[in-house]
Amino acid sequence: MKQSSRINVNLMKDYNKQLVLRTIQKYGPISRAEIANRIELSKPSVSEIVSILIEEEWINEKVPKVKVRGRQPIPLEINKHKKLIIGLEIGAYSNKIVVTNLKANILEEIEIEISHEKNPIHIIEDLGSRINQIVSQYKQSNIDVLGIGVGMHGLVDTDTGKNIFAPNLGWRNVEIKSILEKLTGLQVLVDNDCNSSALAEMWFGQGKDENNFITVLVDYGVGASVINEGKIFKGSHYVTGQIGHVTIDSDGALCSCGNYGCLETKTSETAILRSVKRNLKLGGMSTLQTLYSDIDNITIDDFYEAVNAGDELSLSIARDVARNLGAGFSILINLFGPKFIILGGSLTKISDVILPIISDVIQLKVLGEDAKETPIKSSVLGRNLYTIGAASLIVEDIFTLPKLN
Repeated sequence: MKQSSRINVNLMKDYNKQLVLRTIQKYGPISRAEIANRIELSKPSVSEIVSILIEEEWINEKVPKVKVRGRQPIPLEINKHKKLIIGLEIGAYSNKIVVTNLKANILEEIEIEISHEKNPIHIIEDLGSRINQIVSQYKQSNIDVLGIGVGMHGLVDTDTGKNIFAPNLGWRNVEIKSILEKLTGLQVLVDNDCNSSALAEMWFGQGKDENNFITVLVDYGVGASVINEGKIFKGSHYVTGQIGHVTIDSDGALCSCGNYGCLETKTSETAILRSVKRNLKLGGMSTLQTLYSDIDNITIDDFYEAVNAGDELSLSIARDVARNLGAGFSILINLFGPKFIILGGSLTKISDVILPIISDVIQLKVLGEDAKETPIKSSVLGRNLYTIGAASLIVEDIFTLPKLN
């Protein structure tokens, strides 16, 4: 009984320490008294834990901006200089390595083009070598690098850190975690980019302080992640959230997954460009024709600029994309009942055009009056969403509260 009691006391101490640290991460700068009130822990206990966290360089004291009479409360914040994370985005066209602090401020960024002819294991080994060079520089300054978070598209076994299938890369069964851990000696966590981006939204974006929402990413692919009670809902078979591969047109185009008529074939960047070029070749009129002598050179960013400039052909295609996304979003709302949905990825560049149409479709297709009003938000994390998402895998691991039983 005495040993069990001692274990329970130690568990509770670890829990309270983690709770204080998590509170400072989420709500800092915050005073000791505010922490005590927020988590219902005694002020002496909070002060004792804070002293330990300062000594371990997890947090530091901040000079108050406003002076008040009497004893001045000292704000506490996460130490932005002593604990860093590597975020690795494995994309369809390029890989990106970033160094961030625990507040998702990017300190360093490297982008490397992907060679689709190159063996994926060699690509991962090259990334590990580059990461080692980065980490060694920070170690020389006595800065801790806490781990590597990896976000990529497709199916990922998060327990083993293995890529199962990445359709846009053609990768199958690549042991990303074990290769990187062996090369770097750091903890490595791997997940698909939808889940990692959802964590970025929960810690640093539109989902901060919310426990039940869905993120949908649209760029070269389409995927979703469900945050339920503050955790990623994963289900079985590694396919949870693959809304891009729901069939919405049984006579539709061939998808990268091998199916026909997936939502992705109607709404991804590839689908959008295919539609633009087809319409132009059939005689459609657009300002896009003036950009290049060869229509095939038109880029997705050209399309987004044309939409925002009011080009009618581009707007028509954007509206079709929005209507199809509305159908996909409606499925998600009917299945999971989220508080809101966050749209991320490059399609956020035309949010003003597509979000109202998505909401109109939801009004028609979703069951229940309250659910019909589900807000659709645009991510504010921009081009850094994926890399911050990758780093957020480590953030989530660091700040997750330990189980008490």
